[in-house]
Amino acid sequence: MSFLDRLKGMLHALNSTEASTETTAASTEEAAPRAITAQRADTLATNQTEALILVHHLDQAGNTLQPADMIAGTIGEEIHLPAVSIAGYHLVNIDGLTRWFTKPQASITLTYERQAGQPVWMYAYDIDRRELIGRPTMYRGKLGTPYEVSAPTVAGFKLLRSVGDVTGEYTTTSKTVLFFYRNENWQQTDLSTGFIQINHETAVYPYPGATTTNYLTKLQPGSTYKTYMRVRLVTHETWYAIGDDQWIPETHLQLTTGDQLLLKLPAGYRVQNQRPVRQTGIVSFVPGKQVHTYIEPYGRYLATVTHGDQVNLIERLADDNGVVWYCLQDQGYLPGRYLTQLDPPFA
Repeated sequence: MSFLDRLKGMLHALNSTEASTETTAASTEEAAPRAITAQRADTLATNQTEALILVHHLDQAGNTLQPADMIAGTIGEEIHLPAVSIAGYHLVNIDGLTRWFTKPQASITLTYERQAGQPVWMYAYDIDRRELIGRPTMYRGKLGTPYEVSAPTVAGFKLLRSVGDVTGEYTTTSKTVLFFYRNENWQQTDLSTGFIQINHETAVYPYPGATTTNYLTKLQPGSTYKTYMRVRLVTHETWYAIGDDQWIPETHLQLTTGDQLLLKLPAGYRVQNQRPVRQTGIVSFVPGKQVHTYIEPYGRYLATVTHGDQVNLIERLADDNGVVWYCLQDQGYLPGRYLTQLDPPFA
């Protein structure tokens, strides 16, 4: 091979090596990752571009509760929502709120829920026995929404009337509705007091119209009792109450003045055997009822004590009419016939 041929071969090899090196370098440069500069999405440069946000106040149905508020600022400036209070509502959701102004125009929607109104209470009431029938019922609802209270059906009773607004709207004030009932077997009642005298031996019954009783004691002819209620049944029978759940049919009695039950004021009397005592006693009158005490024997009324009460006795006296009186601690005088279970029995 001549020298020229060898020189051409060397130059060709050199050119091939350089081309390969350049190609490799170019490939390496293309494959090398480019540097990425991280930018905080929540960091905005403040500029002088004006921005405006409308704040809408809506209820949960999308109705406008009050005119929209406008908040003005510049891009990148922090947003400050105005303090808003809408009577009868409370805020439940905010939509579209950002920390900064991000564009020239935007909107924020505040959604409010209607507050709960005060409850409406319903009571069923026995007008004659003056007691509740069953448990009270509570109605609840949003402020301004309507309500309607229905009278419950009560077994054995008939509805007479209602007191209170059975229809209306829930407000910031609670309401009460009363439904008054009467025993369906009762036609008419009279709550006035009086006295009755037994005509002939009779049992005491637990309710008007009863035919059986668990009371063992029978009332004797000639005995007199105070009555607190008279009931006329739909069967036209009339019954008298002499105590709680203690009734006598009209056919076994007659009305009287009850004078024999009242203390007779003597023209004059002398106290005999007056002495201090330290005893207790139980008031014995009519179950569930009260009896008067007196400022002094045969004097004016002072207070009342209830059948079954335990009282402290501090003085005992008798007068020349044979009436025994006891002085109750801080409660005046009471005839001894209204006291039982004295402890100790003798003082």
